Amino acid sequence: MVIDLVNKRAVALAAALLIGALPATFAASMEEALERFLIQELQSRYALAHDLTDPEMYAAVFTEDAELYGAGGRLLAKGREALRAVGVNDRKRFNAGAAEGERSFGALRHVVTNSVIELTSPTTATGFCYVMTIVVRPGGGPEILSLGRYEDEYRKVDGEWLIARREIIMDMGNSELAEATGLFGGR
Repeated sequence: MVIDLVNKRAVALAAALLIGALPATFAASMEEALERFLIQELQSRYALAHDLTDPEMYAAVFTEDAELYGAGGRLLAKGREALRAVGVNDRKRFNAGAAEGERSFGALRHVVTNSVIELTSPTTATGFCYVMTIVVRPGGGPEILSLGRYEDEYRKVDGEWLIARREIIMDMGNSELAEATGLFGGR
């Protein structure tokens, strides 16, 4: 009985969509939800590219003129080619044993959560999300290396959302773990 009621509601919703019976505001809110979802997927693609240490995939999530900032608002890279160079360097630092072009996960895992996205125009948005970086301690298991956030500006280029500006803010980190793993200047 409950299933029948759910099915009837689903059919009614589908029919209303097909005949255009729903108000335009509903359609607009569905479009906004889709745009937010696509930006969240972009945040995940960034994390995957970073974890795979894939320089091409990493650079591809940014606009041609993108800017990447680190601690204290320090400019780390400007432009897609500079961002590709960051990806190449990250592969050397975090996945040294991987052959060029090989799909291989590096030493880090980035977990992106708590996305808040504001659409500021049909082709621009701002956003915020938390990031947790996990590494494997030598002789042990996975541990949290750092907790931080990304503060972003996005731009839709040729129908695809890309990162135009990203500031990486580390709220807290485990320096002892960084030393033990040899990451970020340790060992």
